[in-house]
Amino acid sequence: MKQLNTLIDKEAQKLLFIFNKSKLSLSTAESCTGGLISTIITSFSGASSVFMGGIIAYDNEVKNKVLGIPFNIIDNNGAVSAAVAEAMSENTVKMFNTNFAISVTGVAGPNGGSVEKPVGTVWISISYLIGKSIKTKSNLFCFGQKSREHIRKLTCYEAMKLANSIALNNNKN
Repeated sequence: MKQLNTLIDKEAQKLLFIFNKSKLSLSTAESCTGGLISTIITSFSGASSVFMGGIIAYDNEVKNKVLGIPFNIIDNNGAVSAAVAEAMSENTVKMFNTNFAISVTGVAGPNGGSVEKPVGTVWISISYLIGKSIKTKSNLFCFGQKSREHIRKLTCYEAMKLANSIALNNNKN
């Protein structure tokens, strides 16, 4: 876990460097991580020039009322789905008026998993602006039967890594 913490810190510092250099802004919508991504990013000096804010949308009511995700999307796909993760990040870009938004939704465990979505199933979505258009990329991660803390930290690491990759590729164009 110590090695993972080091990787997370390096990825967060890389994110701040890339976003600062590219003059990008970031917001988050977190479910299974409960604000951990925001906490990690804001633990470093310079975060205020990049990070605008975040929403912890742990409950489906919050996903609906605060993030504006229609209940039919949640009901038809489940809270842990690409459709919900994408709606979370897309609505967060709009809500915070940022260039980028990270969203995560998943089953951190140790309970709550199912055959279709076992513990360790996480969707990460990144929405970003290209001109006035919002583009979205989402990835499914199956971290397996790990501890709740480990799944949450792996989610943070992979979310920042994906955001960094998109920001770097987007900056080349």
